[in-house]
Parts: sequence; structure tokens; C-alpha cells
Amino acid sequence: MKKSIGVIDLGSNTARLVIYEQDDSGMVAEIDNIKYSLRLSNHLRAGRLDEEGVAKTLTAMRQFKKLLDARKVTQAIGVATAAVRQAENGRELTAAIERESGISMRVLSGKEEARYGYLAVLNSMPVDEGITIDIGGGSTEVTYFRDRQLIESHSFPFGIVTLTSQFFREEVPSEEEFAQLRTFLADSLATCPWLANRQCPVIAIGGTARNLGKIHQRQVHYSMDSLHHYPIQADAVTNILNALRRLPLEERRQIPGVSKDRADVILAGMAAFESLLHYAQSDCLLVSNKGLRDGVLYETVWGEQPPASTAIVRERSALQFMNRYQVDQPHSRHVRDLALSLFDQLQQHALHSFGGFERQLLENAALLHDTGRTINVYEASEHTFYLLSNVLMAGYTHRERLLLAMIASYKTNKLAQSQIARHPDLLGKQDKSLVEKLGHLLLFSRVLDRSMTQAISAVRLASTGGEFVLSCTGKQPDLLEYSLLDEPLSKLSKAWKIPLKVVVDA
Repeated sequence: MKKSIGVIDLGSNTARLVIYEQDDSGMVAEIDNIKYSLRLSNHLRAGRLDEEGVAKTLTAMRQFKKLLDARKVTQAIGVATAAVRQAENGRELTAAIERESGISMRVLSGKEEARYGYLAVLNSMPVDEGITIDIGGGSTEVTYFRDRQLIESHSFPFGIVTLTSQFFREEVPSEEEFAQLRTFLADSLATCPWLANRQCPVIAIGGTARNLGKIHQRQVHYSMDSLHHYPIQADAVTNILNALRRLPLEERRQIPGVSKDRADVILAGMAAFESLLHYAQSDCLLVSNKGLRDGVLYETVWGEQPPASTAIVRERSALQFMNRYQVDQPHSRHVRDLALSLFDQLQQHALHSFGGFERQLLENAALLHDTGRTINVYEASEHTFYLLSNVLMAGYTHRERLLLAMIASYKTNKLAQSQIARHPDLLGKQDKSLVEKLGHLLLFSRVLDRSMTQAISAVRLASTGGEFVLSCTGKQPDLLEYSLLDEPLSKLSKAWKIPLKVVVDA
């Protein structure tokens, strides 16, 4: 039975409610997301949240409760971060929230906040070593992980709202003000020497990171509409920052990718990214679309430890897709087994030099090849490509997602060339051969279970006098599948440049 889980993040800049649906297998999918701009950091007066800040917060929580009730959410998890943590009357506020809305709020420590960002990244991105930075309104959390294990973490008592009010007096900061901010950030980072010279990706979490990613994507005319795991070179971060900081606020708001309610504080966040990239000697910033709320969710449903490998992240994502798009799982798993068996046997005969990554691509493409059927049977292939390339597949880079989508939806070489041409910034001519070979291998395996009854249990490849023979073991000799094999076998033989024939071993 499906159940809904609501996660409320009462941050120093915004409050956000995200509602997730968990299916019978334990997989979760986001089904609603709403935010409320509060700027609580601006309502801290002499260490206390003022009446206006408290009133705005209670209004937001009451509205969140109405949405939770409308969605029939039975489990709501509330967490509060820096502004509430730093306020003398923070506990009074959380008590008032529970009293008025019934929502129980847990005030996170800086260490907890940092760990949840780490959990969000490790449950959704293919990275084994990295630095995370989550800059909110009133605090900034950083972590360093290696071999997917959290090594160090720290929470700085400043964020985009507090840095902006501390260092910028005008909407266009002066050179002196920016120099002071950069000095402050460099001095702050120096208190965490474990960040120095790591030369690994810096993974940026939160709204400032998403805005930065959108700005850069529009500048370079990026071919995918996806932010999670989007890479930005360090010099590009500096270039964007230098361009934006010279603009008046209203002009900054008009820049494509900049949120209008973040334009006044975004410079401080970008400066923090720039400083960390420099201190860590990293040449790449990765944008994470997953953050604190997702980390809280993942801990709730999957436990405190992140997946031991990226392969587990990808397996979960594939299962989530199969559940969400009502894939016939006995059929898809059987097609996967047949495709991987052929892949392995071709390798044993030294007919390819593909490795574990290509094998995993084929495996998940086989599991997900029918994803588009839930939308329309007649254009199922086109819908499969669209879903796999546009809906987040956790654990993959953008290029890997495109390859997966092309293999899963493969129909013809011409279509594959068209798909590659649509993404020249991510794919190249060298990918054509990979997609063609694995695509035809999957097409052939799909025909082997065309009736979706798993009537053909196994396929064996043998070499006989310069010819390769595929022996099919089926329940009976007159299966539908056997009558359909001629065309896909001919195309498979052509794609792999090997002579193939099929014999029935009923």
C-alpha cells in the first residue's frame, strides 16, 4: 500500500514542504513541492526572532498543514535550521508551530544539517569522493567524503542573507566590499584545513546552486533541461559572479536563471562557491538538485548509511521507474537476463571489449525499455527516450542518462544519429557504435520474449566453422518468438559484423 511522507524544511531564507510517495517496494518519488519566502535571518533582533518573523512562520506552517491534510499525508517530518537554531526563542517558535498546526519541528545542529546534505548527494549522484557545500540564509555547511564515507563536516554561522547584510551596503557592491567578503570567506575556510587542496569535485546544494546552474546552462545553450549533476568549471563560476556583481538589482533579476526572490542575495552565495573551489584547488563544481530535505527523507526510508556503491543508487532508480511507469517486471527482468547472457557470451568469444559500465548500461536499459508503453503503445519508444532523458535518473551523469535512454529506446540507426545530433555538447560520433551494438542486442532480446511469457528460457552462443550459432531453449518448438527472429537477427549480425544463425533447442 502506498503512503505519503511530508518533509518540512524551515530554513533561514525559505520554508519548503516537499511531499513524497513511497510505494510497496520502498521506493520514493516526489509528488508535490511548495516554498514560502520568510527571510528569517532578517528577523533576528538581538538574538531573538521578532514578532513579524514568528507570525510569518506560523502562517506558512498553517498553510503547509492544510496541504498535508489535502494530500492525506500520514507522516510529516519537520526540521528547522540556522535561524531557529541561533534564536534564543527558537524553542518557543517550534512549540507554537506544534500547538497551532500539529507539526512537530526538530531543530538540527550544524553537524546534522551537513550530514543530511551528504546523504542527499550519496543517494543520488555517481561520486565516490567530493566536498559538499550547502549555503542557506543563515548558515553554510561543508563536508568532505572519500570512498563514499563522511570524513569531516562543519557548519559556518553565516549564509547568503547574513553575508549580504554584513558586507554589502549598496545593491551594486563596491570593489572594496567584495574584497572584504572574499577575505572573510578565505579566512573562514582556512579554519577547516581538511578542505585544502583536495582537488575533487565541489558539490553545491541549494537554491543559489540551482540558480547558478540555470544561468550557465542558458549561457552555453545546454541541450538538456536538467540541473542535477550539472558540471560548471571553476573559471565559469568566477566569470558569472563578476558579471552579476556589476549589475543593479533590477537588471540582475532579469538575467535568465536568476530567481527574482534570490537576486538580492545570490552574489554572496556565488562568492562562497568561488572561494571554496579556490581553497580546495578544484576545477569543477557540480550542482545538486537534492539537499537537506532529501537527506532527511533518505534517512527515514533507507537508514543512516548511504549506499555502498553507485550501482545500488542506479538499481533503486531503475526500480522506481519500473514501479512508477507500470513496467511488466517479469518481462523486463527476463529481457535483461537474456541480454546480459548474450553480452557475456559475446565477450567470452572475444567479440567485444566492452566493460562493466557498458554492461550496466545494457542491464538498466533492458529493465526500462518498456517505460514509454504506459503513455502510448504506438509511440512507446519515443516516450521511453523522453522519460529516461528528462526525468531524473539518480546515479547517472547527463551523458550517461542520454546513452541509457538511447539504448532503451533503440529502433534504428537513423533515429540514434538524430538523437546524437540533438545533443552535440554531450554525445559524439564515437557513441554511435556503442548505442547501435547494445541497442540491437536489446532489440533481439526483446523479441525473444515478445509474448511476455518467458517461454524462451536461455540462449547459448557457439562458434561452428566460422559461423556463430544461437541455440534457443524454449518450452515448445512453435513459439511466436521463433517466427519473429529473422529480421532482428539479421540486424544484430550486421551491427556486430558477425555471421549469426538461430537454431531451436525446444
